[in-house]
Amino acid sequence: MLAPRTTWQARPLAADFGEGMDARTAWVMARLARHPDEHGYATGHLEDDRAGAAD
Repeated sequence: MLAPRTTWQARPLAADFGEGMDARTAWVMARLARHPDEHGYATGHLEDDRAGAAD
């Protein structure tokens, strides 16, 4: 489950960046800004997404 505060912070990041950033990447960036110690967990979200796209 995604953290609501992180999701709330990710929306403006994605909007400011434009079409080149998906919601998942924005969420990871917002999460790492507040919790840099979760780097492995957060980037795991991106790896899972890429693995699913390759299937």
